[in-house]
Amino acid sequence: MLKKTGKEIIPGMVLLLSLAFICLMPTAGICFEVTARVDKNRISKDDSLVLNVEVEGGKAQLDLSTIKDFKVISRGTTSSMNYINGKLERKATYQYVLIPLKQGRLLIPPIRATMDGETKSSAQIEIGVSEKMVDPDEAKALFAVSEVSKESVFVGEQLVYTLKFFTSKRLSGLGYETPPSFEGFSSKSFEKEKTYISNINGIQYQVTEVNYILIPTVGGNFKIEPAVLIANVIVKSRRDPRFDSFFNDSFFSSNSYKPVRISSSPVEIQVSPLPVYEGKEDVSGLVGEFDIEAGIDTIEIKAGDSSTLTLKISGKGNIMDAGLPDMDLDEQIFKTYDDNPVENIALTHEGYEGYKIFKKAIVPVRSGQFLIKPVELIYFDVNQKQYQKVFTAPIQLNVLPSGELHQVGPPSQTLSPQNKIVKKEVHYENKDIFEIKEGLEVLEDHRDLSPVLFAICMMIPAFLFSGLRMFASFKKKDVPVRKQMEEKAKYHFKQAKKMGHGDNDKFLGHLYSSLVAVVLSKGSQKGETITMEETRNILRNAEVEDKKVEECLGLFETIESVRFGNKKIDENRVRAMLTEVKQVMKILSIAFICACLFWFSPLKIHAGENPTADFIEGINRYKAGDYEASAQLFEAVARADIKNPYLFYNIGNAYLKAENIGLAILWYERAKNLMPGDPDLNFNLEHAKSFVADKKEGGTDVLATLFFWDNFFKVKTIQISAIVFCVLFFLWASVRTLKQQRVFSGIGIALIAFTIVLVTIVCEHYYSLSSRPGAIVISSEAPVRSGLSDTATKLFSLHEGTKVMVEEQKNGYLKIVFTKGKAGWVKADQVMII
Repeated sequence: MLKKTGKEIIPGMVLLLSLAFICLMPTAGICFEVTARVDKNRISKDDSLVLNVEVEGGKAQLDLSTIKDFKVISRGTTSSMNYINGKLERKATYQYVLIPLKQGRLLIPPIRATMDGETKSSAQIEIGVSEKMVDPDEAKALFAVSEVSKESVFVGEQLVYTLKFFTSKRLSGLGYETPPSFEGFSSKSFEKEKTYISNINGIQYQVTEVNYILIPTVGGNFKIEPAVLIANVIVKSRRDPRFDSFFNDSFFSSNSYKPVRISSSPVEIQVSPLPVYEGKEDVSGLVGEFDIEAGIDTIEIKAGDSSTLTLKISGKGNIMDAGLPDMDLDEQIFKTYDDNPVENIALTHEGYEGYKIFKKAIVPVRSGQFLIKPVELIYFDVNQKQYQKVFTAPIQLNVLPSGELHQVGPPSQTLSPQNKIVKKEVHYENKDIFEIKEGLEVLEDHRDLSPVLFAICMMIPAFLFSGLRMFASFKKKDVPVRKQMEEKAKYHFKQAKKMGHGDNDKFLGHLYSSLVAVVLSKGSQKGETITMEETRNILRNAEVEDKKVEECLGLFETIESVRFGNKKIDENRVRAMLTEVKQVMKILSIAFICACLFWFSPLKIHAGENPTADFIEGINRYKAGDYEASAQLFEAVARADIKNPYLFYNIGNAYLKAENIGLAILWYERAKNLMPGDPDLNFNLEHAKSFVADKKEGGTDVLATLFFWDNFFKVKTIQISAIVFCVLFFLWASVRTLKQQRVFSGIGIALIAFTIVLVTIVCEHYYSLSSRPGAIVISSEAPVRSGLSDTATKLFSLHEGTKVMVEEQKNGYLKIVFTKGKAGWVKADQVMII
């Protein structure tokens, strides 16, 4: 008999003692009590109080829906469990912050708590809410102030709203309960809040200051309601000072937090509408203080050359709304080309200030002495409270006949050195780009494989491989009739080719049998002879073109007339007949395959669409210099469901020649998606990008680095390569499986590795197109705003031809990303997705 050891007895004894201890332990049952307490019974209308609901007996469900006079904010739950005098006591404490909604004697009704089907209520609490602060010490310790830089302004005049929060106590978690609302104004907050120390009546305060720039949009009297802030005041615990040195460590800190609520003062602003301008000139719409100056890079040029005229508008106010003023330039003397404006605008504590520079390339068409008249800017001066006019100085321009310049004098009017002009930077030199493609291969469709079709092509070899063993156990089925007749046609054609002379009647017999067999194979029929009518019906049912049907019938007649007419044929005629039969066999096979593809393809071309005429007319218009019309004709070809990189390249060329940079880059980018490595396309695209005003900062695109080859090979090439490697792998796997050998060794590993890499590149391409598609700005200027409306804050502007990434589309707006940290919403009609 086996004896139990001590190690086996001890765990059993411990288990029995534990069960006995639990059974003898008294239980708390389901009895519970509810108590509600507040930290103060008298507050002001701008103050708050803390409500603690204690449930003796554990956690319960509380009903606070009866509290109507206060806004209730939950601050969490704590629970504790103590074992006192042989009794287990549980307690749950629920803390809330109550904010009064009105003045007077307000009630906190009894709060109901439910536990295990039993309900109990706390006592009712009465709170007195007065107009002013009850505790003067609290009023001195915490307060908020709102102020504006101007209380009376005009529409469009900027002012600064400042909110200051003063505290002489330690705080945590300062934030808005109700942020300031600026109805009737466009607003933008300063990027960083200010914190500093201020001494008021001998009390040192920490001040948190937040500033907003406001620009009124309509006239009237406005009241900016108080902002409401909430925070936690740190209340030190009371302990013996002898232990302070030990308990000062944050780990042992037992400080508590008292929630506070502070309101700022309301602010009233009077906004006056701008007076009516009495003059006949155009008003710029600028409100503030502004100046204008002009400069030209040279005062003496040859006729036909270009010189860059620069206008600079600077000042304080709504400088971001400044536009190019009207210039009185004689169109019979000067040709002009506008460049994208350059702006440098900063948000200061006095509002927006900075400058905008407008550049215009002017090309005189004849020689002589010409005066560029002063440019006028009319704006509303907020200091003078009236409209003001500022002018540039006149510029004298000496235009010499075409030829050598005798001298080049210094400019009569120049800007500051930091604004130095670069000559001819606006002029389009489109004559240097590679020309359009004129071959009819432009009309071929180069559409990539769709994700569904690509997935099906990748799965087919896997399914075939998985069914290999299943079908290997069955006997081979009879060869289909179509396959039998195709093999019979090949046999008779080879026999005729071997004979190679016309004297032998067997040559013509084999040639005739070959042609009969290939026709019958299209109808999946057996036979040795065939009539003309049967031939016509079979080929038409196989959807062979009527022209090809007649050629086949004519070849039958030729063979039969020679065969049964006892006509002799020479060797040249033999070779010709062999060639004709071979061509007919090839045409009928291709026609049959194309008919099947046409029948099962979901992308059938609709009858009646003939883009060739539009394409040829587009080439003619391009050569005639009508580039806008040429681009529209090429686009009509693209809308006929033709996706061809050379067609997209032609559209980009036409728009570039028409000086439409945005649409030119759009179509170049679309072409690059289909043929990324084409040198002509890449050269023209880089040339078009040189005219784009917005330049991205240098950075590293991780996906572009990992998948760099995606920029050198066509996506369709990568797709087909992935399918080929997938097929090769499963063929290898099939052979190795039949031979009962390892699949993943040597060649198998290499094939599956190449397949995985290519499939990863294709998936990355699909992901980039679906998650964050690229887009091109097509309008001259696209303001990027913080929200989905024209009144939302303008963050920055993008210009024609700039490439962005699209993150979201919503209500006629697109959320775009230009660079890291520069994102926002633009109107959908100002950009086009690539």
